[in-house]
Amino acid sequence: MSTKLKAMALCLLISVSALGQSEIKFEGETINRIDKDGKKQGVWKLFDKDNGITIVMKMENDAFVSNVDYYRNEQRIVSQDKTDPGKYNFYVDSKPVPVKIIVENDKRKVVQENGKALDDKSQEAFFSVLEIKTMYYGGESVLRRFLANASSGDWDSSASILLKWDIDKNGAVENIKVIKSDNETFNETAIKIIQKMPRWQPVFSNGRFLKGMYNTRISFMES
Repeated sequence: MSTKLKAMALCLLISVSALGQSEIKFEGETINRIDKDGKKQGVWKLFDKDNGITIVMKMENDAFVSNVDYYRNEQRIVSQDKTDPGKYNFYVDSKPVPVKIIVENDKRKVVQENGKALDDKSQEAFFSVLEIKTMYYGGESVLRRFLANASSGDWDSSASILLKWDIDKNGAVENIKVIKSDNETFNETAIKIIQKMPRWQPVFSNGRFLKGMYNTRISFMES
């Protein structure tokens, strides 16, 4: 099949479910739902599998309706207030200790209500769970398998395409760009493969969903 025809076929495969995926099914759970207006609803869970971190919250129309709980290895470390994100509970032996973040000499510090700072080990434990990076559900191996399957086919030439894209606050892929290509006839096909991706896990940092960025290479092999 020619490169042009293959690209047209890929375009037809871009379904509404991939572009407007309303919920995530991951590890036996249905989570991270987006409604028809693009607003977050229900239980949201975010993961850093490498470091054993899980962040859990409940959403309604993009607003928090529960505290944001930060776990490491299934043990709750921090709980962030749903209405005042500057208020936290830090858990010591499973007991909550009210704390807040202050800036002193251009350095962030976690202090208790009496102004006493947490010890260095507790400071590290506190800050280490506050941020989650973007993630393709299933991890790098699943992402590589998706790209390999999507780029396989009866190609009449070969190509190696380096692309980058943004991941919005809901996890949708957007602003796909080719950074480097050794065969420009494949550029549009490579972009369409990225467009086919399901939603990713978005970046989350200290109570806020943020945009992220990712880049990878797609290879096409002449048959």
